[in-house]
Amino acid sequence: MTEHTSYPCPCCGYLIFDEPPGSYDICPICFWEDDVFQLRFACVDRSANNVSLLVGQLNYIEFGACESTCQPHARRPTSSDIRDPEWRVINLDVDNIEDFQPERIFIVNASSDIVIDKPLPLINDKTPYPDDRTQLYYWRPTYWRRTLSSES
Repeated sequence: MTEHTSYPCPCCGYLIFDEPPGSYDICPICFWEDDVFQLRFACVDRSANNVSLLVGQLNYIEFGACESTCQPHARRPTSSDIRDPEWRVINLDVDNIEDFQPERIFIVNASSDIVIDKPLPLINDKTPYPDDRTQLYYWRPTYWRRTLSSES
């Protein structure tokens, strides 16, 4: 018998997906579409999802869905839903997140007073993705940019 592996939704952290990052499946809990581009470039919006992963996470905390328009489709986690025990919201002071913003990122969560203004490093968008897409999980010790990030 083979063991079933579940992969976490990067927006809410629940072990929902049956495939590694980039499946384009929809999380039934927060309604995030599993987009490997937005996992890697977590501050970029308007890819598979209309908000960035970071804003989606803040929205999920605030009102239970990645976007306000997704609230009717999202659901509360049940007792059978399991969250990745290592998962956490992106912390731009700790996580070495790549972004396409040339020099700074300025994010405003429209439904709250949360504002983030932070310089970001320039990236080479030609850098290939890791073969193991789970290395894009910024919260895990295996994060592919961990050596460049601040250790907490």
